[in-house]
Amino acid sequence: MSKQPEFIVWGAGTSRTLRVHWLLAELNLTYDHQRIGPRTGETQTQAFKAINPKGKIPVLIHGDRIVSESFAITRYLRRVCTTLAFDEAQLSPEGLARFDELASFMLMELDATSLYIIRRHLDLAEIYGEAPNAVISAKAYFSKMLAQGLPEPSLGEFVWGTCFSELDILLTSILDWAAAVDIVLPAHCNAYRGRMHQRPGYGLGKDKNKP
Repeated sequence: MSKQPEFIVWGAGTSRTLRVHWLLAELNLTYDHQRIGPRTGETQTQAFKAINPKGKIPVLIHGDRIVSESFAITRYLRRVCTTLAFDEAQLSPEGLARFDELASFMLMELDATSLYIIRRHLDLAEIYGEAPNAVISAKAYFSKMLAQGLPEPSLGEFVWGTCFSELDILLTSILDWAAAVDIVLPAHCNAYRGRMHQRPGYGLGKDKNKP
């Protein structure tokens, strides 16, 4: 009898599924990949909804545990795998508070409040309706929040501490998404993005993320 894979990932083809595949590459973990895409009907089947009732990808299965939401999955993987170290500052109360601050800022202000508004009313306009002014406003808000929340002095080699983390994956996927919808990024953000793109895990994750 063949051994059941330790990790199973459902989902491919989006910036959010990329986050999971990239981190798995950084952790050098092997896994089974169920290569289903969004809005194809595959996430709305009874079989998939038994795994994730929200009908969304990505989803990670680890033994009897099911984890959904891309950032929650990356956080979980960092906790159960010790391949990527934490530095002393990251483990301090101040470092942990900074992690929560950055994660909340990126997920809410940059992703949900800005980029997903653009996706709804540009890429998915046939579903949610065209709203040109909302798209323009969302792009302006993204640029304003990025400049205020991650000015040049605060964005070094890594976004948090002196070690690569899931926050780097989150930020890079957000910056890539912004560039794809023609938001002009500050020079220091483009330089950071270029460094992240040079990581072998990024390239491996992109290959795994292909539909």
